[in-house]
Amino acid sequence: MTRLLSLCCAAPLCLLAACSTQGVSSDTAELRNMWRFNLVPKSAPAVMINAFDRFCTVGPRDDATLRAAGYVPLPERTPGARAYVIDDRRPAIAVSDKMCVVQAESRTGQTARFQNYVTATYPGARAIDPAPLGKNIEQAWSLPTTPPSLIATERTVSLGWYRYALIHFTPGAT
Repeated sequence: MTRLLSLCCAAPLCLLAACSTQGVSSDTAELRNMWRFNLVPKSAPAVMINAFDRFCTVGPRDDATLRAAGYVPLPERTPGARAYVIDDRRPAIAVSDKMCVVQAESRTGQTARFQNYVTATYPGARAIDPAPLGKNIEQAWSLPTTPPSLIATERTVSLGWYRYALIHFTPGAT
C-alpha cells in the first residue's frame, strides 16, 4: 500500500517537473521565484553604499562579478545596459560602459550616508548644479578622476513609493 501511494504521488510530480522546466533557463526560474518587493528592495544605507562602492567605483562591474555575488540579470531591454537583482535586501544594480546605478526604495539615512561617503572617498569632489542632469537628480559631484566622472543621486516615484539611486557616470568611457 505504501509503495502504491508513493508511486501515485511521485508520478504526477515527475510529470510536472519534466513539463514545467522544459525551456526555462536558470535565470528565468530564479527571477520568477523572486519576491517582487526584492526587485528594488528597501536597502539599509550601509548596504546600498557598499554595493555602490564595490560594483560602481572600485571593482569590475561585469556579469561574472555580479553573478558571483548572487545577482541575476534581468532580460536586456536597453542595448549595452544590463540590470541585475537579487532575492534579498541588497539593491538593484544596472551597468553599462559609461554608467553604473545602484537603486533601492528610499529609506531613512540614505542621503546623509551617501553625502558622507562622497566626502570621505573623494576629498576633491566638487558639488555641481544637478538641474542640467535631469529633473529627478537631487545632488551631483564632479570627481577629479581620470577620465573625469560624475556621481549623482536621483529620487523617483514608483506606484506611490520613492526610490533612491546612486549613479556613477563616466562620460568619456568607451
